[in-house]
Amino acid sequence: MFEKAKWIAGEDFRRWRHPPHAEPSPSPYLVRDFDVGEGLACATLAVAGLGQAAYYLNGERFGGIHPTHQSTYAKSVIYNTFDLTPYLRVGKNRFGAVIGHVFLADPEYYFCMSLPRMIAELVLEYKDGRREVIASDGSFFAHGSPTLFSLRRCGERYDARLEIPAWSHPDTPLDGWQRAAICASPGGALRPTVCPPKCIAAEIEGREIAPGLFDFGEHLSGFVRLTLEGCESGEISLYYSEWLTDDGLHITQEGLQKGTHPPMLHRDVYLPRGEAGESFEPLFTYHGFRYVEVKGAHGPVRLTALKVHTDLRPLAAFTAEDATLTAIHRACHRSILACAQGAMLDCPQREQNEWTGDGMLTAEVVSMEFDSYDFYYEWMMKFCEDQHPSGGLPAIIPCRSNWPFNFANGLDWSSAIVHIPYYAFKYTGDERIARMMWEPMERAMDYFATRSDSCLMDFGVGDWVSLDPRCPIEITDTVYYRLDALMMAEMAEALGEDSARWQRLAEDIRRDFRAKYVKGGRLTDRTLTPLVAAVFSGMLEDGEIASHVEAAAEIVRRDGYAFRCGVHGLRMLFDVFGRYGYNDLVLRVLRNADAPGYAKAVADGLLTLPEEFDYRTEKCDTGKYPSLNHQFTAMVDGWFFRYVAGIRFEGFGYGTILIEPAILPSLTCFSAEVRGIRIVREGDRLTVTSPYPFRSPLSGEMRAYAAGEYSFAL
Repeated sequence: MFEKAKWIAGEDFRRWRHPPHAEPSPSPYLVRDFDVGEGLACATLAVAGLGQAAYYLNGERFGGIHPTHQSTYAKSVIYNTFDLTPYLRVGKNRFGAVIGHVFLADPEYYFCMSLPRMIAELVLEYKDGRREVIASDGSFFAHGSPTLFSLRRCGERYDARLEIPAWSHPDTPLDGWQRAAICASPGGALRPTVCPPKCIAAEIEGREIAPGLFDFGEHLSGFVRLTLEGCESGEISLYYSEWLTDDGLHITQEGLQKGTHPPMLHRDVYLPRGEAGESFEPLFTYHGFRYVEVKGAHGPVRLTALKVHTDLRPLAAFTAEDATLTAIHRACHRSILACAQGAMLDCPQREQNEWTGDGMLTAEVVSMEFDSYDFYYEWMMKFCEDQHPSGGLPAIIPCRSNWPFNFANGLDWSSAIVHIPYYAFKYTGDERIARMMWEPMERAMDYFATRSDSCLMDFGVGDWVSLDPRCPIEITDTVYYRLDALMMAEMAEALGEDSARWQRLAEDIRRDFRAKYVKGGRLTDRTLTPLVAAVFSGMLEDGEIASHVEAAAEIVRRDGYAFRCGVHGLRMLFDVFGRYGYNDLVLRVLRNADAPGYAKAVADGLLTLPEEFDYRTEKCDTGKYPSLNHQFTAMVDGWFFRYVAGIRFEGFGYGTILIEPAILPSLTCFSAEVRGIRIVREGDRLTVTSPYPFRSPLSGEMRAYAAGEYSFAL
């Protein structure tokens, strides 16, 4: 593939000389005419457009939304393959592309600052055996497009007065166009995409709640389509935000990242042609928002939000008689999908960063509840590319600058390299990711060992966004180190690798942890995260567990039935309380709208998960506006399926399923389905439907059941 193709750009790199990122050259149109003869059997296009692309054939757009997945371009460039056979016609055809700057103009990611460019190869195969290759080279033509600006965390500036009507139609002359410039490769090896494409999952009509201010009813990722009802002239701006001013009449963009180019911060700009009924939507960018404010339009406009994310198919659903619980589940799914943008982001608005730890925290939920295997496969390939020879990892992958190797890349965040393969394997039985990542996982574990003279680790991020003082990082880091070792041992056993090494390490970590933190059978730190973390990671003896779980439960009661720990505590407490019979306590917390937490967010009208539970619906006391669409607290959703419904995968894949629902007197009606397994409770009857064999104690004793449907009296 690409044997004859060359990288091309709209202008000569030697004339570029690093213009200000705020004033880049227009995004280039790139086109090539070609003839198709009779008897075409197959036409396959392989193409990569950096930083982002939109593709056209004979006047029609194809290839979906935001087809180019980001990578560390010096390491790899991800290309797409499209079957164009049904869309070509005998005679003259034209392939065209518009290439946006996006990351290539971002000064924060100076490693890859450059001009937009493309490589493409179209292979025509005929029924008589003929084969023709149309490759990107100097035979392509280029012209500046109406997209004058496109930058990450910002938006796009589009001047419709510069449009070339039907520019990608083969009958349109190319007068005034110049030859495309052949340019250098960004350096990385070309490889085909594995991740599912992005999709437009929904279109939502905006409701005008104040002059020029539109509400779309939920926080989402994507952009809006602007439709003008009358003739307009002059610049029209679309400002995106999650927050309104105190009077509710305008948006506020406080709390968003200001560093890239503040005048275009989550802002799209349209310069109309001056015709009635014009329409505009950006080609390359996405925003995180609920509200959009229009400025500069003199007449009425219509806004339609296009919800955009990677096409992850949900494999789970949960509904309950308690509307709050149903709303929490749906908020988890909305935030996960909003943050699925070729890899798992922290949020779609403020940072748009692929933080490793954020993805690690929800790896089990996403692996269990979504068709996410290929999504994770792609991301893990980027982990391999960005891992240092030492085994260390950046905190953001793909990594486009140096600083993620020097901040937040401690053991807890970096444990994503073990947790994601483990859970992807666990919930599918597909070992490909675990096998691909085995050597990188070993190198990461070896690197962790270099960071301490003992098995106690203390170089991570810690219990992020804790409402109470954060617990010692050495506790959470060492707990994750043991969890990593246990996961490595379990995967090694399944893959035929040496598991004894990892079992020994896990026991050594436990020994060192207990020597420092367990005295007389009691954990010395009696706060919530250390208590649940010590239980979850197996640091305690069997006879010590009950008192520590009860101590953790008492903290939750004392705090007014709230979880005031950070994300590491949240990651572990649902399993600890679920496993040891405190599901009623969890249920009470999840229903408590009087304390910061999931129920409070639901009561405040949020349909997604906030970054911090001490947010307010106005400005925070700290002066900071937290994100209202963050996915890293979605671990709560796993509790609905693993403990309320009781569906637990005890090994890797579908051969070791245990179904053991918690019998909760205050939750007598619910329906939960995950990966084809369905549990329905209606009063004192519980129905189990499973396409796989399973074990269950629902009959009064642990029994094995064949695939099928069963009804039990409770």
